[in-house]
Amino acid sequence: MKKYISLLLLSCLLLSSLAACGGEGQAPDAGGAAETAPQGGDEAPADDAAAETELAPNLPALDCGGAEFHVLTKMENDESGQWTARDVWVEAENGEIVNDAVFERNRKIEEKYNTTITQSRMAMGGQYSYTMTQEISKLVMAGDSSYDLIMPTIQDAAALARDGMIYDLNAVGNIDLTKPWWNSQFEQDTRIGGHNYIGNGDICMTFMHTTYAIMFNKKLFNDFGFDSPYATVNDGKWNIDYMLGLIMKSAQDIDGNGKMDETDNIGLLRVYNQIEALYTASGQKMVRADDSGAFTFEGDSEKSIAILNQIFKLFNTKEAVFSTDVNKARDIFMADRALLLFGTMNKVPGMRDMQSDFGILPLPKSLETQDQYYSYVQTWASGCAAIYITAPNLEKSTVITEDMAYHSMKIMTPADYDVALKTKYARDEESQAMLDLIYSVRTCDLGNLYNIGDVVSGVTDLVNNGKDTFSSFMESKLDKINTTLEELSEMYAG
Repeated sequence: MKKYISLLLLSCLLLSSLAACGGEGQAPDAGGAAETAPQGGDEAPADDAAAETELAPNLPALDCGGAEFHVLTKMENDESGQWTARDVWVEAENGEIVNDAVFERNRKIEEKYNTTITQSRMAMGGQYSYTMTQEISKLVMAGDSSYDLIMPTIQDAAALARDGMIYDLNAVGNIDLTKPWWNSQFEQDTRIGGHNYIGNGDICMTFMHTTYAIMFNKKLFNDFGFDSPYATVNDGKWNIDYMLGLIMKSAQDIDGNGKMDETDNIGLLRVYNQIEALYTASGQKMVRADDSGAFTFEGDSEKSIAILNQIFKLFNTKEAVFSTDVNKARDIFMADRALLLFGTMNKVPGMRDMQSDFGILPLPKSLETQDQYYSYVQTWASGCAAIYITAPNLEKSTVITEDMAYHSMKIMTPADYDVALKTKYARDEESQAMLDLIYSVRTCDLGNLYNIGDVVSGVTDLVNNGKDTFSSFMESKLDKINTTLEELSEMYAG
């Protein structure tokens, strides 16, 4: 990892922030509870003053005098990449519902604050490359003030927080992460010593699209006479062992080579890096941080090792499971050659033309006794909101970011979730109910954000290479892990 910048330099950079623009005056006070499912709906009727007052953020008046509100967003390879951000700026309305929702939200913000929303893209690099961390750090060190808001990957934002490059959003004013346009579970998962340096929720569509789920082929379920998986989920019995039983009964080795491939009838389709998703779906963490900012490693606990062994057993069931790339997995599933498909919700729009019906399920529990279902957000593919410490005008950044998040809840989430995902792509009411369950608890792991001790990537390699030596692996990493956690605690304390 790169060297940490000094507290003296940080102090100088913070003092260099310009005074805020704008005037006096406030919007109605905001109430609202923490998010438990994707929030949003149509704009409240004009006479529904009570409901509007309850939701509207409490923000000072602000006139930017025509100055731009410049946002830095992430780009995967090029602008056509599947994880390239498309939720900040669009050129014009084009009749596509999500595109037009982004345009409408921006129009409201621009008119209200006398500004123009613009965007620049930055390459996000590969998983755990921390490419955006390195490039944004260079900007901060140079005193760059080009951006009012940055929206890097969650992993990059976490590294920027560690290195003192971004503000604590709880301390800057105007941003209230307890409001329903911010995701309360993400706020809880990424809080360190009472500080939250990154926010997520309605403002970032990739936060929704990178959520993992299980797609199932209804035709094949009917052909094999399996019970409705919706009922299994609702009864709390949808777990790894139950799923393993289904795929073992449905898989057929057509070519007789003793393993699953694209010529066979496959039980479960997966890609290589989904171990972290199933582990997080168990409700267990690799690393936790307490209210004092101290970090604790839990990956070597008896419970964690048992969960990893369970995942190993599932993913190394070669007579039923086939691992391939994202696009090939989708094509095989659409051709009725697989019972289950493990992937992000980003797959769903691409399966709109599938002839057979499919349904959507949450990730399975580890054990039936688990208290609830948890959904994992892919922290490299998902973006988030942060403000770097050399932003030119802190009040401008905080006011417009908060209002963008609010109007995203009012305009973008209904378009993306209620209309596009639930109505346009989901094929039955049961899947729509499953989506509400999936999105009710989206969670991540500090151990994954930092890949502390290379444990997450290391465990992924073990599973993919057919090695279940998790206990000895964790033991070999403990010194490195403890050193890293001590350094993290010291940095956040500083």
